[in-house]
Amino acid sequence: MDAIGGCDNLNNQSAGFELLRSIPVYRQLFSKRFITWLAVLATVFLTSGGIYLIVMQPGSIAPTSTGRMGFLYRSNMSMTSTEFFVVLALTMAGMVGFLLLESALQRSFDLSGSKVKFTIAAALVVIAIIILEYLAYAKLY
Repeated sequence: MDAIGGCDNLNNQSAGFELLRSIPVYRQLFSKRFITWLAVLATVFLTSGGIYLIVMQPGSIAPTSTGRMGFLYRSNMSMTSTEFFVVLALTMAGMVGFLLLESALQRSFDLSGSKVKFTIAAALVVIAIIILEYLAYAKLY
C-alpha cells in the first residue's frame, strides 16, 4: 500500500478491466448490437404479458360459456399461458416483418429479391396485426 491510500489497488482493478476488455467473448457479449437485441426481446416479452404470466401463473386453458375449453378468457382481463405464447409469437412475427421491410427498402441491385422480401414483410406485418386485433376483439366482446 502506498502513501496516497491504496492507489496500487486501483491500478490493479483497472488492469483487471483491461484484461476483460481484451477477451473476445466479453466484447461480443456487451456489444451495442447484443444489448439492442436483448432490449427488444425484453420489450416484446413485457408487452406480451410476461410479468402477468410469471406472477399469476395461469393455466393453459379456460372454460368457455358453452362448457367447452379454450385458450382465451372472453370478456375478462385474465390471461392464459397459451394466450401469452400466441401473442408473443404474433408480436415477434410483426417485428420480423418490420425488420424485413427495413432491409427490403435499402438500396439493392437485386430488385426482384427486394420485391419478394417486401411482399413477405408486408404480409407478415398485416397478418400479425389482423390476428392480434381479432384476439383483442374476441377477448373484449
